[in-house]
Amino acid sequence: MSIPVDLAALEEALGRHDTAYLLTGGAGRPHVGEVFPRLVDGAILLDEPGRTARRVVGEHPTVTVLLPPRERAGYTLIVDGEAVLDGEVLRITPSHAVLHRAAAHGPQDQEPQSACGNDCHPIDQPS
Repeated sequence: MSIPVDLAALEEALGRHDTAYLLTGGAGRPHVGEVFPRLVDGAILLDEPGRTARRVVGEHPTVTVLLPPRERAGYTLIVDGEAVLDGEVLRITPSHAVLHRAAAHGPQDQEPQSACGNDCHPIDQPS
């Protein structure tokens, strides 16, 4: 399911994470590389996307930026989007974002808070 991204909420959410990883696909195996995202005009920009990302996004533009939590039971921010290489900068247009936490880290006596079966929250545009 694709959920529109509230860019103001995404910027604030990005600021709560110290580490980020870019996940790319390709003809071979998936690739993961550490990145340093920033949000500009609604797009996630990566100044140093890495050689593999620069090589594969032309043919495989769908990417994920995964930002693990600072603390063990915190939320992971997962942002999906379409990437294009603009010079040496990778520009990602977000299409879906969710804060995710495994059920094992949430309250054990409560039902999951969403249909995904875990304690995850979509980052939506306000209605």
